[in-house]
Amino acid sequence: MKFKSLFLILTATILFQSALAKRDSIQVNKNRVLIVSSSLAAAVGGSYLHIQNSWWSERQVAFHFDQGPDLTYALNVDKLGHFMGGLESADIFTSSMKWAGMQEKNAIWYGALFGSALQLAIEIKDAYAPYWGFSKWDLAMGSAGAFWPVGQHYNSNLQAIDFKFSYFRHSDVYWQLERQRGKHPSRFAWYDDYPNQTYWLSFDVNHFTETCCWPDWLNVSIGFGLDDTQYLNDDNTKKGGNNEWYIALDYDIPKMLKKWDSSTAKKVKHWLNYIHFPAPTIRLSPKAQFFPLFL
Repeated sequence: MKFKSLFLILTATILFQSALAKRDSIQVNKNRVLIVSSSLAAAVGGSYLHIQNSWWSERQVAFHFDQGPDLTYALNVDKLGHFMGGLESADIFTSSMKWAGMQEKNAIWYGALFGSALQLAIEIKDAYAPYWGFSKWDLAMGSAGAFWPVGQHYNSNLQAIDFKFSYFRHSDVYWQLERQRGKHPSRFAWYDDYPNQTYWLSFDVNHFTETCCWPDWLNVSIGFGLDDTQYLNDDNTKKGGNNEWYIALDYDIPKMLKKWDSSTAKKVKHWLNYIHFPAPTIRLSPKAQFFPLFL
């Protein structure tokens, strides 16, 4: 198999960072480093096998770069998916290394490198897939997400901005178009169902403005998505459609649940804060509309 090297790249990254962790501080717990390394290797391996069967199962072709459909088939909503993927994979690695005893600054940098390496591995694999291709834009956005926590570490304004995700199946257009292409994706294939995904940039209002009355747990967010007006052209490529823009209220989960303050609670609140929960929302385009609660 051409991609045995994929496991070597990811495993080497994990083991290399684990070795560095042992030098960072005498506080590093060697047993925890081993647990983190083996757990991440197993998770990456399991994810690879799943994606190989669901995403890369077609006959492989020669290495090639994406030639343009990448920028049209989801109108760049997928780019924010890559950003979130890089951000969350970096966060997982950083959290794991901090748990193992690594100093926070170093853990954040190593997490960024891990997240970027994971994105690179995905693009290398895509480069041999007939319907995909190596996308420099996907790699750039995924790496930007992986390095976002680094920027937050050095800039307090960035600490007041969160990236979030929401998904609600209000349209079946993705499955309809895939059936027209002769494919039958699982009804749980939400990761490619871009018309039902929305990505959010959430701002801490009290950080950026001086106000006496705004609750510290209530933020304002800008959303970006894709409507359900796409169609297939003659070569079965998705075309058309419109990007959707939203402005909505949003919740800072750690601040909202500040009294829930155990060690486990802090971890749960941290990961819940990646989700944009239903809130009053105005769709700005392509057609203005108010939603009392929008997910």
